[in-house]
Amino acid sequence: VKAIAKDIPPVEVDDPDDSDLLVIGWGSTYSAIRAGVQNARRDGYKAARVHLRHLNPFPANLGDVLSRYRRILVPELNRGQLTRLLRAEYLADTEGMSKVQGIPFKAAEIESKIMEMSSDA
Repeated sequence: VKAIAKDIPPVEVDDPDDSDLLVIGWGSTYSAIRAGVQNARRDGYKAARVHLRHLNPFPANLGDVLSRYRRILVPELNRGQLTRLLRAEYLADTEGMSKVQGIPFKAAEIESKIMEMSSDA
């Protein structure tokens, strides 16, 4: 299965500000993450974002991407499976943001977490 990674397109990072905070997600969190990061940037916070389309195997360049960021936020609509996978595969120090309420994230929730993590820096 890992040999398939060479056929998976590399991860594209949206990071115009050379941030040290990366927000990474997959699936249905795409829109909330995109809007939350855009809103945080508008308010003066630096944040990068990545949306994964392949989870097994991960894209070949994901480890290099993760290693460039000091803080990694993983919003998930479950109990943190992606967070555990990233920690196990790359030893990445991720901070999970789980939501198990049957309703999607709102951009404001993600923006608030970005602001919180940026002020903790």
